[in-house]
Amino acid sequence: MSLKRIKAFFGRVRDILPPRRQWRTVASTDEPDVLTPKVLYLIGEQEKWAAVFLCPCGCQNPVWLNLLKGHRPRWSVTVSAKGVPNVSPSVDRKAGCRSHFILRSGRIVWCGRRRQR
Repeated sequence: MSLKRIKAFFGRVRDILPPRRQWRTVASTDEPDVLTPKVLYLIGEQEKWAAVFLCPCGCQNPVWLNLLKGHRPRWSVTVSAKGVPNVSPSVDRKAGCRSHFILRSGRIVWCGRRRQR
């Protein structure tokens, strides 16, 4: 079987599968009482000072990211017109589940050996 045929086959399979749900963003002035999976909450009024979300590994722990320019470590979040987030740099949890990942174009990209549960 040729490589073209294999690619065409998997392209057809991908077309019939339901799309994976992308991450989305929600703006909030305060920390939400309940965190929803695959939602990145941007906290603050005009200037967003933090981002919080449930760890994508499945451990259900909240992950807090600092967005303030004068403090370290610091992450930046960009959001597309459709509300799809990008987070930079990667998130490397040093405790708990020890997940290491990037949120890029609304999808989790795992770094190293860590895999989603």
